[in-house]
Amino acid sequence: MPHTHAPSKAEAIHDALEVFQEEHHHVPDTHEKARLVSDTIKEWEHDEVEVMHATDTTA
Repeated sequence: MPHTHAPSKAEAIHDALEVFQEEHHHVPDTHEKARLVSDTIKEWEHDEVEVMHATDTTA
């Protein structure tokens, strides 16, 4: 997964699916997609919290 913070969860998931397909040369099956979506959401939310904390400390 790329470690750039997407502006939305949907965009982060879309990007993660594209990266998976490029790296693995196939579309993820149901289980791979579920894991990928779950991991991407966790990472996105973690990054979002970091962004909010960084904004709070600079304000």
